[in-house]
Amino acid sequence: MSETGQDRQRSNSGSSRKMVPVKLLILGAQNTGKTALCVRFITKRFIGEYDHKKEVTYRCNRVLDHEAVDVEILDLPCKESCASSLESSIRWADGFLLLYSITQRLSFLELPPLKTLIDKIKQNLVVPTVLVANKSDLEIGREVTTEEGQKLAKDLRLVMDQQRPLPDRRSYMLTVRHALTRKLTRSKTMQW
Repeated sequence: MSETGQDRQRSNSGSSRKMVPVKLLILGAQNTGKTALCVRFITKRFIGEYDHKKEVTYRCNRVLDHEAVDVEILDLPCKESCASSLESSIRWADGFLLLYSITQRLSFLELPPLKTLIDKIKQNLVVPTVLVANKSDLEIGREVTTEEGQKLAKDLRLVMDQQRPLPDRRSYMLTVRHALTRKLTRSKTMQW
């Protein structure tokens, strides 16, 4: 699903500025919609069937807060074969999307340990992390309340506020975090 050279050339032709690379890692339990979210973000289409067994990197160019960004999104298979592979992926990433399904309580409960692992590997540096509640259109099967999601987001934010100062790339990563948060919360059905 990577962008072709012609598309990249077209998007760069209007600007002489260099694209800012951003590496995002999307994490969450099986059947939370990680791949669907990535494909939707890249193509603006919903596709129902995916291969959940292989790692995929999606790439696109976007303008976030008037800055051209080359986005790479790593979508890991549901069952990572080993912890070292997950740790390597966390080291690679500049930012994280922690995804849970409102219809799967277990997917919600898996996120705090993932955030703890990210903080440990990133040595407590504050890295952009967005908590995403997915499948909000399936209200009838809801297992996680809106209030629980908001509380987790607040708790994760408090942990971030207590960590070390941001690294040198502070301004651009803050911009990316805020822009992604706005994009991801624009509508309940994630229509961009």
